[in-house]
Amino acid sequence: MKLKTLLILSMVLLLSVLLSGCSASAMRTSSWAGLSADAETAYLANGSLVYAIDAKNGSQLWQYPADGADNKEAYFATPVLTPDGQLLIASAGSNHSLTSLDPTNGAANWTFADAESAWIGAPTVVNETIYAPNSDGNLYAFNLSGNPLWKTLIGDGLWAQPVSDGEMLYITSLDHNVYAFEPDTKEIAWSVGVTGAIPGGAAFDENGALYVGSFGSNVVRIDINSQSLGWDSEIDGWVWDTPALDGEMLYLGDLQGNFHAFNTSDGSEIFAPVKLNAPITGTPLVLDDFIVVGTEGVDENESGKAYAIDREGGIVWQQSILGKLYTAPVASGDLILFAPMEADAALVALDHDGRQVWQFIPEK
Repeated sequence: MKLKTLLILSMVLLLSVLLSGCSASAMRTSSWAGLSADAETAYLANGSLVYAIDAKNGSQLWQYPADGADNKEAYFATPVLTPDGQLLIASAGSNHSLTSLDPTNGAANWTFADAESAWIGAPTVVNETIYAPNSDGNLYAFNLSGNPLWKTLIGDGLWAQPVSDGEMLYITSLDHNVYAFEPDTKEIAWSVGVTGAIPGGAAFDENGALYVGSFGSNVVRIDINSQSLGWDSEIDGWVWDTPALDGEMLYLGDLQGNFHAFNTSDGSEIFAPVKLNAPITGTPLVLDDFIVVGTEGVDENESGKAYAIDREGGIVWQQSILGKLYTAPVASGDLILFAPMEADAALVALDHDGRQVWQFIPEK
């Protein structure tokens, strides 16, 4: 309980610092990072800067802003590559900016800075429209050129990227609700309440179900057709991020350091929770041979750890990484990427045996 309490208090403190503005140097060491990647390039939103990094060797390709950090910006939402070749970055800083970059060189295409509050969650793109959730509770819509289309109040505290079935958007909220939103009518079609705040997003499967973890120490299945809870499974710890689907298995970690695997049909646990060394905040990364998660370091004497866990709950390997691993791991080709917090290295690449291949240390 002590670790969970300390983590949540640190996150709340972090957000208060981000929203009030702070120096660029403080941002480098105090914020968790947003990370996405394709087979060639990793995109890292880290404090007041966004980096493009060569995934083959960890060298920097560009940074935004090119002339140095802006202390009014605070990037840690996941960068999003759009179908038409843009990179969307969202800031929790006092500028409240949502910016489109050219992913080849980091040049800005357009910026929207009229939101009422911070961008915590990443935007999503559906049918050539950008939908961006804001912590002010509004969902903002833009065309791909960055022109605002509309905004609609959904609920209090939208911190996670929406998911979509092509027709409806499914949006989680800190107000304990999952909302089904219809973009055509700009109205909430229905909502389902859970027992705790939902800082992470929903996992969506092709059978018409959403899976959500919450600060109520539970994970739920929501059936879209019946618009109701399918099952509700209690666990020991709070869930910070989005669960990961793997066929009929659902994986997630909790803030007590437990790794869980659920049967999606009935919510039963497939094996006993695997106890790791510290809280798990990021979404598990599902690979062919195993699932990868990262943990927060226990204290200043023990760093975070990357774990590979097989589908029977066995630990395949574990690797210490200097810093705290709050951000979800990301795959890039044959590499596994982690973005540590409170470390010199802002990005670390492991191979599938858990060995470090390279690390990226930003210039001072």
